[in-house]
Amino acid sequence: MNPADVSDLLPDFVFVPSQPFIMGTPEHELGALAKVFGGTRESYREEAPQHTLTLKPFAIARVPVTNALYAAYVADAEARPPLVWRGAAPPDNLRDCPVVDVSWKEAQQFCRWLSDTTATPYRLPTEAEWEYAARGSDGRRFPWGDGWDPARANTRDGGNSGMLPVGVKPSGASPFGCLDMAGNVWEWTVSLDAAYPYRPDDGREDLDAPGRRILRGGSFANPRGFVRCACRLRLDPTVRNEFLGFRLAFSVM
Repeated sequence: MNPADVSDLLPDFVFVPSQPFIMGTPEHELGALAKVFGGTRESYREEAPQHTLTLKPFAIARVPVTNALYAAYVADAEARPPLVWRGAAPPDNLRDCPVVDVSWKEAQQFCRWLSDTTATPYRLPTEAEWEYAARGSDGRRFPWGDGWDPARANTRDGGNSGMLPVGVKPSGASPFGCLDMAGNVWEWTVSLDAAYPYRPDDGREDLDAPGRRILRGGSFANPRGFVRCACRLRLDPTVRNEFLGFRLAFSVM
């Protein structure tokens, strides 16, 4: 495939600098989260303890991978098309929507294909990179701040009944300008499900290790508690459904 044709379908990327940021949720807030968003204190235990990290600089896509970009991969690599397409290519009304029905393993295969095609080492973001890109350095609850605003995210609480095209909620932008990091579709990260505090050198970023992988962001079918920047979901890397997508990242030296 012509790399220029693929490049036209790529999302914009934002640069995320190396500086300290707050990851997770303080233990003393777990009970309050349960009162506001439901569940019990233990429902939020995997988000604690809150801790400060400094990551290497990286770039992350402004929006998730679209069906249009994924269709180029399906056609060129003869990969499995998502079932929601109901065919070998997405219908026109879905081309600008995030691709879904993609497992973690399939997202990895896509990243390898895209890297080979474009000569750029694209990958999934780590869980820590995703959270930093979503909330910035100040530990805010949602990408735009601490207060909930249903107009800024595609969620069940916002009255939306399905998936939307990428980037149609600009008021929900993160401090770095990333869009759709609260709602619309869950996004795979490269990271294994592991307890906090986060450590990038403890094996949780091992691509070959067995175990569940972390997703972030929530979806159009979830209430607001699931689209908080600190919320974590874990699934087997072979799972795929109509709520699971991904966005791209690459390292910056």
